Amino acid sequence: MAKSFQKGKSIPPKRILNPKTSEKKMEEISSKHSYSGMDIPKGFLALLLLFVAVSGYAMGSFFGSTNDYLKSSYSSVVGSDSSDDDVSTGEVSKEDIKKQIFKDVPSNHKNVVAIEALYNLGIVAGYTDGNFKPENTINRAEFLAILSNAVEADFAGKKLENCFTDVKTEWFAAFACYAKESGWVKGYEDGSFKPAQNVAKAEAVKIIFAAMEYPLCKEVTVAPYTDVEVGSWMAPYACAAKEAGIVSGKTLYMPLYEITRGDTAQLIYNTMAKLDLLK
Repeated sequence: MAKSFQKGKSIPPKRILNPKTSEKKMEEISSKHSYSGMDIPKGFLALLLLFVAVSGYAMGSFFGSTNDYLKSSYSSVVGSDSSDDDVSTGEVSKEDIKKQIFKDVPSNHKNVVAIEALYNLGIVAGYTDGNFKPENTINRAEFLAILSNAVEADFAGKKLENCFTDVKTEWFAAFACYAKESGWVKGYEDGSFKPAQNVAKAEAVKIIFAAMEYPLCKEVTVAPYTDVEVGSWMAPYACAAKEAGIVSGKTLYMPLYEITRGDTAQLIYNTMAKLDLLK
């Protein structure tokens, strides 16, 4: 007897209630057909399931990696608290200094002692790729984040936002507003802070000394450097930094030099060492 088919669709076979037909045979017949009466090759179905799985993984990886990037961007500046093993605190031992913590800060790097000491104190951290990037310049927002960590700034009970025209509620708002409230920074005449602007050497020394209340030269009668005039605002800072050996150089101060992450660690480390704060 001829079978009738609906155009464009295949009809799944009805189970034949014949005791002579084995269960195994029925399974073989049914396996040739798929869901909803449509013939779908097994290979195609496998590819479809693989596509869905890969797509789901890709979307999850995208959003996960984006969040990880945002977190690492911040943690690379002020240190990460994701694991108790990431940062150790307490006194810096000789063993800690000798051990290479960052891939790009070998034992002969000019800032290795400062960088690793601040790392062990939980003041700075590196990037997720294991580097510190000591030669990268540092902007004003990042600089204040590290310095706030160094002085253990207490933000409790303070509304630290909207303190400059270009500082609202961003991740660095608390650091910038705390620094302003504490008198470390004043901002520019137009009311801005310029958080993305790189930090120059002269302003870095001034802000560090203000934050740590480092004593300045009371009277500057002789220019400490050939590029620092006696009556300039930076003279007392340059004088104190030179006398204490916090900055290097005997002739030039290079006030406009844009400092690096390595320089930042060195300046903070040197100042803390003079104040006996490396504990």
